Amino acid sequence: MQTATIQKLIERDPRDHRDFLPDGFDFEQTGEHINPGPLRFWEIDHFFKCPAIGTCLDIAEQKQILKNAGISPKRKNPFQIHEILVSSSENENKISRKVDLKLGRKFRSEIEKFFDPREDEFMRLWKAHFEGGEFEGIFWVAAIRPDLSPKARRAIFGDIHMAMHLGARRQNEARQALVNQQKNSQELTLRLKEASGTGRILRKENKRLKDSLAKLQERNSSLDKEKLRLEKEMAGLQNYSLLAQLRTENQDLQLQLRSLFKEIEDYQRRLNGVQRRNEELESELDRQREINRCLGEEIETIITQFANMNSCDETCPSFSLCRKRILIVGGMTKMKAFYRKLIEDNGGVFEYHDGYTRGSTKSLDCQIRRADVVLCPVNCNGHNACSMAKRLGKKYKRTVKMLPGSGLSAISRALLEYCGVQNIQC
Repeated sequence: MQTATIQKLIERDPRDHRDFLPDGFDFEQTGEHINPGPLRFWEIDHFFKCPAIGTCLDIAEQKQILKNAGISPKRKNPFQIHEILVSSSENENKISRKVDLKLGRKFRSEIEKFFDPREDEFMRLWKAHFEGGEFEGIFWVAAIRPDLSPKARRAIFGDIHMAMHLGARRQNEARQALVNQQKNSQELTLRLKEASGTGRILRKENKRLKDSLAKLQERNSSLDKEKLRLEKEMAGLQNYSLLAQLRTENQDLQLQLRSLFKEIEDYQRRLNGVQRRNEELESELDRQREINRCLGEEIETIITQFANMNSCDETCPSFSLCRKRILIVGGMTKMKAFYRKLIEDNGGVFEYHDGYTRGSTKSLDCQIRRADVVLCPVNCNGHNACSMAKRLGKKYKRTVKMLPGSGLSAISRALLEYCGVQNIQC
């Protein structure tokens, strides 16, 4: 039987092609490599079924499969939906047929491209696509290829398994960073309340001191009048002893007056100090309010962006960022978690370099060499780091953007310019 005829028989029914071959037919003698037909979803290895559902189908596609199978996805969380689809894979049924049909249609081009290569070539293609981040289609092909060896299947499952662990860890780190930011916001709000309370106390103390000063000034005025009266009486006195007594009283009164003046001066100094402190606290209060307002706007923007960046497909206007390696050189180290969140939630691969070369450029050289685009905030970088980023970007023909600021808004605008869209939203 000719090889072309055998291939036609396989195409007619790829699952039962062996029934059409003559007795004693040897593929090795023909020199042709004919791959057996693809496995159905319920026929693939058990350890491939769970990652095939979780990796190759998003939650919207999983819900649609349940609807098409007559099962309502309402009041079911993502895990319950995933569990139903995986449990259906034990045998051929309405749900497993829907899953098989959906994956066959979704990855039709990948099946045509990757189903026939021999195992060594297929594993080379798998490594290249897995490292590049585009591995859903070729993973499904690996699951339905019946000719792969146990060693190859184990290697592919190991890559997928560890990738799932890494994704869960990154998601947990991002969630922890958001929780820490919310705690910082609460602490700032509490400090603002405390500063407001201190300001009220100081204003009350300031008013009390002003009232005390007014009373002392009034008392001083009364003493001045009494002094004038006594001086007039002394001028009219002829009796020496009475004059001496009045002089003594006058001296006592002068001592009291000096004491009162000193007390007034002390109160005045205290009042001036309190006023200066009050002005400092009011200025600090204004700065805290401005910081809190800016922080509130920044948090609101981040939350809005995170809420809007939960899905991404081929229709997304920022889909060109997906799987691009974005390197940020310098910037604010404490914002590193938020840089990572912004880039990875838009499908990019995040890398960071603090901008310090410490006598060696090897690390920065390697990172720029494998990056797709380099963002370099000039306000948080030394001249040497900026120059080096430009030189290495030109050397390896990488896109290098020099940013005026290191905030999330500056990073977002640079990514928007790179992607060629108006908003990073899906």
